[in-house]
Amino acid sequence: MAGIVTYKFRLNNATQFYESFTEAANINTRYYMFLARSNAWSDDSSPPTPTDTIQNTDFNIWRNMLAAKRVNSSDIRFAITRYTWTTGTVYTPYSHRSSSLYGSSFYVVTSSYNVYKCMDNNNGAVSTVEPISTGTGIFKTSDDYQWKFMYNISTSDVLKFVTTGYIPVKTLTADDSSSQWTVQQASVNGAVEFVKVNAGGTNYLGTNGSFASIANSSTMALSSHSSGTDNIYNYSSIYISGGLGSGQLRRIINYVGATKTITVNGAFNTSPNTTSTYYVGPRVSVVGDGSGSLAYANVTLPALASSATGNSINEIIIVNRGTNYSKYEIVINANTSHGASATANGSIAPIGGHGSDPVKELGGYNVMLSLKIDGDETGTLFTNNDFRVVGLVSNPLLYSGLQANGTVYDLTTKLTVTAKTAALSGDEIITGGTSGAQGRYVTFANTNATGTTGVISVTGITGTFVASEALTGNTSSVTATVASINTRDLKDFEGDILYVENRLPVSRSSDQSEDIKLIVRY
Repeated sequence: MAGIVTYKFRLNNATQFYESFTEAANINTRYYMFLARSNAWSDDSSPPTPTDTIQNTDFNIWRNMLAAKRVNSSDIRFAITRYTWTTGTVYTPYSHRSSSLYGSSFYVVTSSYNVYKCMDNNNGAVSTVEPISTGTGIFKTSDDYQWKFMYNISTSDVLKFVTTGYIPVKTLTADDSSSQWTVQQASVNGAVEFVKVNAGGTNYLGTNGSFASIANSSTMALSSHSSGTDNIYNYSSIYISGGLGSGQLRRIINYVGATKTITVNGAFNTSPNTTSTYYVGPRVSVVGDGSGSLAYANVTLPALASSATGNSINEIIIVNRGTNYSKYEIVINANTSHGASATANGSIAPIGGHGSDPVKELGGYNVMLSLKIDGDETGTLFTNNDFRVVGLVSNPLLYSGLQANGTVYDLTTKLTVTAKTAALSGDEIITGGTSGAQGRYVTFANTNATGTTGVISVTGITGTFVASEALTGNTSSVTATVASINTRDLKDFEGDILYVENRLPVSRSSDQSEDIKLIVRY
C-alpha cells in the first residue's frame, strides 16, 4: 500500500517535544544538555557520524560525559531553515499545490530580522528590493515581488537562537502588542488574498478617470474620454479607486454613449463625487465554497483611451478577501463584445489564513535548544580541557536515586590523591594498581604549592577505583596514591540519551562562555 507521513506528523512530533519543556503537565520531565569526550577523534578535523547503538548510546556516551546543564523553557524554540534575503535571488512563491514547499525558499529573513512569505515572484524574476513593510496585508515591492509579513525576530532571540542555518519561529498565544500579534489577529480563515494572472488574454475593454458628474448614488457620468458607443461597458465592473466612496465595487448594467452615463446594479453605500476616481474593467467572480470575496481585473490601458481594445489583463485586485474558502476558481467575465482567453488562479491560504500560525505555515518541525555554559559555572565545571560531543538526556537520576533537579552537574569522578610525582599528560588513561580500574584524565586541581596533592578528575571509567591504591599514568608514567573517591553527580546509565552530536573540539577556559545550539529535526 502507498502512504506518506505528512508534514503535519512532523509538526506534531516537534510540538509534543516542545511542549514537554513548556507545559505545566510535564513538570516532572527534565532535560539536560551534556558535554562529553575530552580525548581526540582519530581525525579531529573530521568528527565521525554518531552511531545509534545500545553500546554507544546507552553506555559509551554516559561513560564519557563531562558535564550537564539543565535546559529550561526559555532555552527552546521551534526553528526553520534560514533563507536570508539577498538581491539577485529568485524566491519560490507560496502555493498550496506544491509538494516541495517546505524544502524551498518560499520565505525570507531580512537584514531587520523580519520574516516574509513570498506570495508572487514576478514570473520567476530575481528579487532586487528587500521587503520592509510590517502591515497586515500582502504588498508589492518595486521589483513586482509580492510579500506577506509574518513576524519579527526579537533582539534577544536573534542573539540566542539565530544561526547561519536556522532562525527561530513562534506563534503567539497572547497579546504582546507586537506587529506579529496584529498580523495574527488580522488573519482570516479561507480568505482569498492573492490571485495570479496566468494568461492576460486579448481585446479586453477598460477605462479610467474621474467622474464628470453625479446624478445619484446609482447613476453618474464618466470622463469625457470614455467611449461614445451605447452599452459598450455593460456587464463590466466599476471600482472606485480613490476619493469619496473609494473601495466600492459594482457592476454596470446600462451605458449611454452620448452622455457617458452609467447605471450600476446597486446604489453605492457612499456616493462618489467629481473628485472620486474610478476604474472600469472586466468582471471577476470568485466561485468556490466560501463567501464574500470580491475582485476586479486591471487592464493595460493607453492614456485616455476612448476604447481600449486589444489590451490584456495584467492584474487581479482583491477588493474583499472573503472567508472560509477551501477551494475556488477565478472566472473572468468580459463584456460580450470585448476580450477573451485571460486565465487566473489563486493559492488557498493555510487553515486560519496567512500569518495566523507561523510555526505551522513555515514548516517549524525543527526544535532548537540554545544554552550558555559560562566559565566554570560557579566552581562546578572543568575549564582547562575540551569537549567533542554534545547531546540531550532526559530525566537523569542523582546517586541517591532522586530525580535530578539542579542547574549544573559535574560528571567527572574525583580522585583525591597524594604523592603525585609530576604532571599528567592530557587525556591519558590512568590505571589503579590494585583494582585495575581505568579512567581518562580530564583535569587536576592541586591543593599544595608543589602539586603533589590534589584532585584528579577522570571520566570514562571502567572498573572501580579503591582508596590507598597507586595510580599510574599510562602515557606519562606519573604515579600518585588514592586518598579518597567522590563519584560523579549523576548516576551512570540512568536517563535516556535523546540526541547526540559529534563536533570539532571546543576548548574551555574559566574566562569564556560557550553558546551551544542543538537542532532536533523531525
